[in-house]
Amino acid sequence: MSKAPVALLLLNVQRHDLENQPHEREVARNWTRQIDVAREIGQLIALVQWDGDPEGENPTFSRGWTLFPDFRAEEGDLLIRAVQPDAFASSDLHAQLQAHGVNELVILALRGSEAANVTAQRARDLGYAVNFFEEDIQ
Repeated sequence: MSKAPVALLLLNVQRHDLENQPHEREVARNWTRQIDVAREIGQLIALVQWDGDPEGENPTFSRGWTLFPDFRAEEGDLLIRAVQPDAFASSDLHAQLQAHGVNELVILALRGSEAANVTAQRARDLGYAVNFFEEDIQ
């Protein structure tokens, strides 16, 4: 297992986050570039897949729950299932990041995402340095 002091944490990469949005292709291209750069410089990639409410619009295992087609977990990446809004509270994200020696997170999310704000605060509380790469979808 390689040690990566920085992880790119992707929070809004499911179909229901991006599909049919005005700038979905532009956002996907920008995020794909960020992921490619992070991989090139040896950062850990962690994709959060939020479980859905069984009675809601995007229940777990529905089409909207799946990752947007431009994004996928590759060998060495973390694919974390969590329950919104805190990616740490309902998953093993913290343990996985610690196992990889991560001490800094770059959060890639849609601007104004509640999950980004809550997850960032929890990350800071756990001792991670936190930076954002946020994107407007409007």
